[in-house]
Amino acid sequence: MEEEWQPDAIVRVKLNQIKKDFFDYIEKNSDKIDANIPVFFGYVVTTLEKALPVVNDELYDRFIDGITLHVLDASKNSEDLLFVEKLFDYAERNKRRKTGKAFYEIVLGMKMINNGKYAEAIEQLKKYRNIDALISPALAYCYFMSSPPQGIATGPEELARGPTPKALAAREQMIELVRLNPPTNRLREMGIGDDPVINKVFWFMLKKALEWFPEERDFLRIGIEKATKDGRKDIREELLGVATERFYHDMYFLRESYRQKLENRDAGGVAGVVKQMTQQYPEELEPVYYGLNLAIITTREEVFHAFRKMAIGKKIPQRALVLLDFAFEMMSGRQYEAHACLEEIKVTFGLHHYYVTLLEYVMRDFLSDEEKKVKQAKKAMLDSIDQYCLKLLKVKDS
Repeated sequence: MEEEWQPDAIVRVKLNQIKKDFFDYIEKNSDKIDANIPVFFGYVVTTLEKALPVVNDELYDRFIDGITLHVLDASKNSEDLLFVEKLFDYAERNKRRKTGKAFYEIVLGMKMINNGKYAEAIEQLKKYRNIDALISPALAYCYFMSSPPQGIATGPEELARGPTPKALAAREQMIELVRLNPPTNRLREMGIGDDPVINKVFWFMLKKALEWFPEERDFLRIGIEKATKDGRKDIREELLGVATERFYHDMYFLRESYRQKLENRDAGGVAGVVKQMTQQYPEELEPVYYGLNLAIITTREEVFHAFRKMAIGKKIPQRALVLLDFAFEMMSGRQYEAHACLEEIKVTFGLHHYYVTLLEYVMRDFLSDEEKKVKQAKKAMLDSIDQYCLKLLKVKDS
């Protein structure tokens, strides 16, 4: 009989429930699993194929990876590298696709760093520097910690000679981070980017790089990007403070500062950043757009009209202008004018006015008696229009 098709979303929900059941089992039976790993994996595979035979190869292999990491986390032998290698070997045998051992080799390399086996970790991790922004700092840390005392020469003769070869190698690895510009948080997407030791290593080495290379702005950019994705507002704010002082003219850092102050509902701070943007980039449309956005949020009519005039002078796309007009009228509580703007959007967008349907639904929630629903409608409208306009204006984070 042909297997019943199920959407991947439903398969993921079912997989997560099976995984949760296995996690509970692993935590209660860790010693038993450690004593007979092949039997455990046989149990996992049998259970999965019986409960969910339709799972595709990618989801199947990710499930095996997740189970394997939980076995490792629960095991008393997690510091025994021979045990770790044995566990990973059995896991790899039970995966459907033979795509290499990158996943397990990276985890093993991280374990080596945790155990202070720096030379071994370097050999294990050096070929994966393109995978994630965590790897180069991890390698730099290995060199740094292998160069006594902690990579810094202290005696008169040592000071005359300068940094040791391994201390220089640590710096070279951080330069490689900028040169390679790997993605941030890809390891987290793979399920292995949450190691607290490795994340601590990343931030330690990033701060060292900021001392070693104060003129290299990309260390700050990479750090801000990772802090944002990790939800580390404290680190993001600290790095933005350094960035806006060292690179006050850099549009990326001004943009991030604008977003941060907007998130903190600091209208005065946002206005200050917009003013700085317009002074640094008087010919650009982007700062003017942010001024329009601020005027919409604060419903300052005279400010909106002033920035709108500037935007027209700088040839803002008509689609963006009609959406911003609509947003301002909606936020100002003028329903009649907003409806008129909506009709203008239909004309401007022509055959592509399907976006208007969503805006019409949002408009209804603006009239709700429920405060929560009104707030949600405002956020949905502002976020949607902002994302559309930023794409239209070709604003890129770099």
